[in-house]
Amino acid sequence: MGEQQWDEQQWDEKQWDDVGLDIAGYVARVRRIADLSQRELAQRLGVGPATVGRWESGGSMAVDVLERVLGLAGLRLQVVDESGRVVPPFGSDAVRDNAGRRFPAHLDVVPPDRWPLNRGAGPRYDRADPQGWYALRSTRDGAGATGAQRPVDHPTVEQLAQRSAARRGRRARVLEPLPECGCPDTCFEQPACAAGCRCRCESPCSGLSGGRPLE
Repeated sequence: MGEQQWDEQQWDEKQWDDVGLDIAGYVARVRRIADLSQRELAQRLGVGPATVGRWESGGSMAVDVLERVLGLAGLRLQVVDESGRVVPPFGSDAVRDNAGRRFPAHLDVVPPDRWPLNRGAGPRYDRADPQGWYALRSTRDGAGATGAQRPVDHPTVEQLAQRSAARRGRRARVLEPLPECGCPDTCFEQPACAAGCRCRCESPCSGLSGGRPLE
């Protein structure tokens, strides 16, 4: 037999005991914490008392109903990994493409300024600038990324905006004009600035070979 597929309705009707969740016990726990009788819980949820009784007898329950029941006692559902750490859902603020669609969740998304090798050297002026890039699994694994630590999530819109602002700031600093040289004449007679020079635009430890060229 092939793998069984569950649609949303089938999952809501599925017995939660199959996934190790004691629905009956949690309904009773909620009533204990919130000090509610079965009738009072039913009134809070807008269902009949018999429905609450069926839940506590092992009946099935939809996910959204379980969340409502737990909420009455200040409880909530969480997903944890094997070590018990809470695993958050995929972020809703993750960057999307120009059509507002999510990038494939199983692939890694990189910032738009990191052009893929097979993309070409320049932008396409017949369409909007990309919001990010991703490589297919075959390309990613073929590039030696298998086993490497992958990012937990896709970058968010805010993270990419901060990266873009930082890159613009670096470019602005690079393009700033150099300050006017204030070296005395003695500095021009040697490879580096003289000992008493306040300008210090040519330092002996700057790594330059030969310093300022002599005229």
